[in-house]
Amino acid sequence: MFKTVFAGAAALAAVFATSAQAEDARSFSHDGVHYNYTTAQKGKVTVIQGTASGQVPFRLYVSGNRVTGTYNSRNVDFRLADAQNALATAQAQ
Repeated sequence: MFKTVFAGAAALAAVFATSAQAEDARSFSHDGVHYNYTTAQKGKVTVIQGTASGQVPFRLYVSGNRVTGTYNSRNVDFRLADAQNALATAQAQ
């Protein structure tokens, strides 16, 4: 369950954030969960930091073709392509 809920949200945040140039506050909702986050470019790494439903913290690092970081104090690591595929699947539904 955790992986499914997080995968869609992280996919959206990671894909949206890859185009961020400077710190930028954003938000979106997915499966009834509202995500607030900021993106910042640190060299070649995009840092995505925020909360899900105002309580669950996350921090993701997008570097090259990998996304790593934490969500609700759990380590996450996935390919950016997997996030893009999840986004395409979510949009098709």
